Amino acid sequence: VARAVGGWVLMRPSLHALVDVVGLARVTLRTIRRNLAWAFGYNLAAIPLAAGALAPWGIWLQPAWASAAMALSSVSVVWSALRLRRWQPEAT
Repeated sequence: VARAVGGWVLMRPSLHALVDVVGLARVTLRTIRRNLAWAFGYNLAAIPLAAGALAPWGIWLQPAWASAAMALSSVSVVWSALRLRRWQPEAT
């Protein structure tokens, strides 16, 4: 019943696990915010270049380069998220 209704269920007698969960949640939220900022910043800069909005001034991005940049952006966001797997709780 506790697993069904509880947000968190401690399986150890120590409350240190709760501190670890909160620490991981904070790091996760920071990573999400960083990834969103990166994605918005990239799209804000790259989409007008790829669409040719700056072409009258001689600034544009070929479609092949735009797709490669988008793939690199996606890989960097996934890599950033995968860094959470290396997270270790602070020693208490």
